[in-house]
Amino acid sequence: MARNRILYFSLFFLSLTFVYFYGGKIPYMLFYIVIILPVVSFLFTFIACKRFRFTESIDKRTVIKGESVNYTLNIHNPDFFLYPFIKVNFYGEDTIFSRQFQTKSFSLLPFQKKSFTFGITCKYRGYYTVGIKSIEFEDYLGIFRLSRKPDATKTITVNPRLISLDNFNIKTNYMSESHSILNNHFEDFTTISDTRKYAYGDSLKRIHWKLSAKVNQLMVKNFEGTSKTNCVIMLDLQKNNYSYEQNIVLEDKLIECTVAVAYYCLSNWIPINFVYHSEEVNKIEAKNTVDFDKIYDLLSNVSFDQDIHIKDLLNIYSRDNANKMDLIIFTSNIDYDLYDELYNLKASGHDVNIVYVCAEDLLASNKNMVRDILTGLPEIGIDAYKINVDDNIETVLKCASA
Repeated sequence: MARNRILYFSLFFLSLTFVYFYGGKIPYMLFYIVIILPVVSFLFTFIACKRFRFTESIDKRTVIKGESVNYTLNIHNPDFFLYPFIKVNFYGEDTIFSRQFQTKSFSLLPFQKKSFTFGITCKYRGYYTVGIKSIEFEDYLGIFRLSRKPDATKTITVNPRLISLDNFNIKTNYMSESHSILNNHFEDFTTISDTRKYAYGDSLKRIHWKLSAKVNQLMVKNFEGTSKTNCVIMLDLQKNNYSYEQNIVLEDKLIECTVAVAYYCLSNWIPINFVYHSEEVNKIEAKNTVDFDKIYDLLSNVSFDQDIHIKDLLNIYSRDNANKMDLIIFTSNIDYDLYDELYNLKASGHDVNIVYVCAEDLLASNKNMVRDILTGLPEIGIDAYKINVDDNIETVLKCASA
């Protein structure tokens, strides 16, 4: 476009010089043609930009990670003149869909229609804007550019995969009554707090016979206790200073781990408090798989945009909750400050598990620190899991790292 403008202004000054020195009909005719051409070209481009029609369609708006979506774009020229230079820019070009969306440049003959179809593979969970970002029209002379944006944007919600764990070494008092009795000084046997599957060591007196007959398996009643231990799942939403794609991969793996453990707890009738920080400390209480959707929907769209360090979130939450807790922490940030906070929590009687998600290529500068911390955590009684972005979650979460 810059070259065309230079060429046009060169012709303009040449025609002006021709008129100035020679005058006459032909020089003036050439001069007015040079003046009128860009005006006419602009008017045609303006009409084309306002009158062209396009439609977008997506066959699915909500998918599970790994599924594909078909996006279709149709552009129509309803006029009798040529649409010369059209360029379509897509939102996906600057996101994880960068290799699946490509800018399209073309011309449209009178009354012609063009269609483009993209197959989008949704590799990571999140909420994404897709489709047309802008459509640019250049005039016939290539010296003007007009842009038009769609009135509404298309979005895709990619939900995280739900990985079903066969086992997770959680140290929670909800797993069996024998541990529960040790941690409850008093139980109100007139108030049932929830029910769970029968575990070895449970008293027959606690079996909920009516519910057991209904679901065709032994179910046990839990009663309200004055010092009941809480199982807390805490997610670190601190933003990292990595590239967009690096953050997407890390966050996706972290969310997938959180979903897997939360579902494992709830499917085994282990009530949880899901804790995270978004402007303030938030908590979602869930007792069984019926409540799981609340956590799952949140994790499908939650943003990693917080400035608070996970150690500060731990400090705030533990300070406001005096009862003994079974903590499961999910983070991609680990340092000695966090180690100190975990040490204090363990010394205060809390059971602590930490799931650390990382990418090996991002650990070059602090690889030794991470290794020392993860090696030291089991020595103070904390189960630590290190999961690389390429690791199988189910395999790693079966056993804590030493």
